[in-house]
Amino acid sequence: MKKSIYAVGGTFLYALLISSFITGAFGDPTEECQSRNQTYKISDSEQCDKYHECGKSGKLNERLCDDGFVFSEEIRGCDYPHNVNCTGREILQEPQSIHPHCPRMNGFYAFPPVDSCQKFYHCLEGKAYEKTCPEGVIFDPSKGACIHPDLSHRVDCRPDTVLNFTCPNYGKKFARLKFGDHERVAHPTNCRKYFICFADGRPRIAGCSLGKVFNPKHGVCDQPKKVPQCKDYYGKKDPAKLAKLAELGEEASLNLDEDDLSELETEDNAEDEQENEATHNKNANVNKGKKQHSKRHAPSFVPDGQAAFGNIASSPGAPNIGPANSPSDKDSHSDIDSDDDSSEVEEDDD
Repeated sequence: MKKSIYAVGGTFLYALLISSFITGAFGDPTEECQSRNQTYKISDSEQCDKYHECGKSGKLNERLCDDGFVFSEEIRGCDYPHNVNCTGREILQEPQSIHPHCPRMNGFYAFPPVDSCQKFYHCLEGKAYEKTCPEGVIFDPSKGACIHPDLSHRVDCRPDTVLNFTCPNYGKKFARLKFGDHERVAHPTNCRKYFICFADGRPRIAGCSLGKVFNPKHGVCDQPKKVPQCKDYYGKKDPAKLAKLAELGEEASLNLDEDDLSELETEDNAEDEQENEATHNKNANVNKGKKQHSKRHAPSFVPDGQAAFGNIASSPGAPNIGPANSPSDKDSHSDIDSDDDSSEVEEDDD
């Protein structure tokens, strides 16, 4: 009889332990809850997506972030994992998503490299929105952003493989580079594009704004008439229209002309509206106190100020292509500049 009681008791204790592990009941607040004139949040010592809400009276209540978010000690709210340091509190709640492309209800998840290095899913409330990084950049899950492949540690998305280009200086450690830390090589088939080849031989794609082409002789973006092999690249397109599109940042789409760009924008509107509505509803719930996660909007994968391509006016560094709401990277700065007359080679017209 005693044996049977012990067996039942052991089973109950085991179930209790599992339940405690899932809910994070073992964790403690990382600081003491003190009475204040307003409620505030405290991180959990073991579980990253759990926090403790400290009431005005000093009473604690445990809370969980929405599945896919974790608690940020920096902003005292729930945020995307790539923005938060969970070292020492790695435990997470059980995933709640049943969507095949969403490991968790919310977050950003890369496609398998064999399918695409550029594509990823933005999962919001268990629904997946397919997204694609601009040409020449890939999605990096660790940063939650689209970045140049030479800045990523995704071993299956190497720069030479993604860009289908091998730099002439590949494997030459002491190659002499015309532009200090890099060389510029014309694209074999597109007058607007060119490759940046770094000292270690890793390539990065770049390009000129609409209306201009790459001048391989001087290594800058120039007027088509000054590059013989590209003088007819734009054909009879209206220079004024091209300049206007360039002002709007449309130079990112190097494979499209001005007519294609408007069509592409129309195709994307429907899904973007759905995603924006879902994001708006989620943030509205936060304001009403119904959801416990950050009020931050979902990251936008649009370059800051410029598109993914433009004139290179100085030595290139990390692109400014990631989420506008993520903490700034001290080692990152934009290598994309607008049309800068100082970077062009001026020649007297004959």
